[in-house]
Amino acid sequence: MGRVFQLIQSNKVYSGELSVNVNRFRVNGLIMKKEFIEYADSVGILPVDKHENLLLIQQFRFATKKTVTEIPAGKIEKGESPEQAALREMNEEIGYSGKLTPILQLYLAPGYSTEKMHLFFATGLKRIAKRLRMDNDEIINTERMNLHTAIERCLDGEIEDCKTVSAILLYAQLYHNCNYSH
Repeated sequence: MGRVFQLIQSNKVYSGELSVNVNRFRVNGLIMKKEFIEYADSVGILPVDKHENLLLIQQFRFATKKTVTEIPAGKIEKGESPEQAALREMNEEIGYSGKLTPILQLYLAPGYSTEKMHLFFATGLKRIAKRLRMDNDEIINTERMNLHTAIERCLDGEIEDCKTVSAILLYAQLYHNCNYSH
């Protein structure tokens, strides 16, 4: 696109599970100041059972002050591959394992975050006998939903989570050649 980017100054103002940076940079001669969050890359998984139902989770999210319908997801821990992280998250959040198909990678909020999500579909689901412990802040319910209902809930705005909407509509398009008009 021909844009010339030059970092002038970067200050880390907070460091923890995530880091907050304040940066000054020049783009095409203009000096700008932006805050952004450094966060580990993550995984999102759309599990599909043998009846083509989607296994979604319902989890209370403090930022939204409500329970949100989502695909299983989480950050990639140090030393994990995206595939290992996806299998771990499926185990923790829904108690299943499965065959992973990588779909794409996408930035969740590129305006202020470095987080890139690796998106997978999971098929051939098998219940896990020994389930891993969820994180302390995870109070999750699992919901099976047929594809038609999931698409309708995405298009009606009932499913509001961007990674979940993306995964459901991608699955519908790639595997069912769906038309989204409603």
